[in-house]
Amino acid sequence: MIAGKLRNAAILMLFISTAAHAQNHMVFLLRHAEKSAEPASDPGLTEIGTARAENLAVRLANAKPAAVFTSQYRRTQLTALPLAAASGISVTVVPIEKATAAEYPQQLLARICALPADASAVVIGHSNTIPAIAEAWTAHPVRPIADDEYNRILIIKLKDCHAVESLDLRY
Repeated sequence: MIAGKLRNAAILMLFISTAAHAQNHMVFLLRHAEKSAEPASDPGLTEIGTARAENLAVRLANAKPAAVFTSQYRRTQLTALPLAAASGISVTVVPIEKATAAEYPQQLLARICALPADASAVVIGHSNTIPAIAEAWTAHPVRPIADDEYNRILIIKLKDCHAVESLDLRY
């Protein structure tokens, strides 16, 4: 278990350290941290979720994201805040609606591709949106995110706005 985590950490650091030398963009896709039960319509984070969000800011510090994108829901924004604050940037909310969900991956991709060359970005979404975004960009199936799974991070390397590499890791 420890060896697997060390291997994942080494792979993640390799991707992060090469992001500055890439010709285009590195994108980190992840689900929001653990959510509270209340209010049911738009919950925040639990104590564990808040700790995970703070830990995420530390883990992605070397990525130096130029942008952090979230949905309109509190749990995604609260997950993003520590990372955005540590990076000196604001959270960018890109709302998703059921009626336009199919276009959402391309909306995000357009925003990421508009960032300066060699920039990295973080997208914090939901158990259903993160795999859909990764599948749309890579044209490869992505294992679903379970309801109790909060520690996956999908890393996609873009070249000329096309996915050229991807990783599915735990953090």
